[in-house]
Amino acid sequence: MTKTAKKIPTKRVYICCPERDGVEKNLTRARLYCRFAFESGFVPVCPVIYFNQYLDENDKHERAAALRYGMDSMWQTSALWCFGSKITKSMEAEIELAKDLKITVKYYDSQMEALDEKR
Repeated sequence: MTKTAKKIPTKRVYICCPERDGVEKNLTRARLYCRFAFESGFVPVCPVIYFNQYLDENDKHERAAALRYGMDSMWQTSALWCFGSKITKSMEAEIELAKDLKITVKYYDSQMEALDEKR
């Protein structure tokens, strides 16, 4: 195995962040959170980025599908990292599922600074 291949992350982390109310701004932030995860040695799993490419956030059926698909991918991860100062209802659901699955949950502000674990 080459040096480069040895440095490629293999552990997955679920990126939990806001997706509504300023979709473009939130997508930009989600990309930064994914980069942060990659640089921290993880493969980011970020439904906000993926499903917003082809599903309409304003259509309630497509939004429900995106939330379901995202949560279905959580079982592949070893941790959930929650970003931002506001936790939305969909983020709450993701956090609860992570806790049910016994997945580590960590909290960060929008500047990627670690916050108190007991939020």
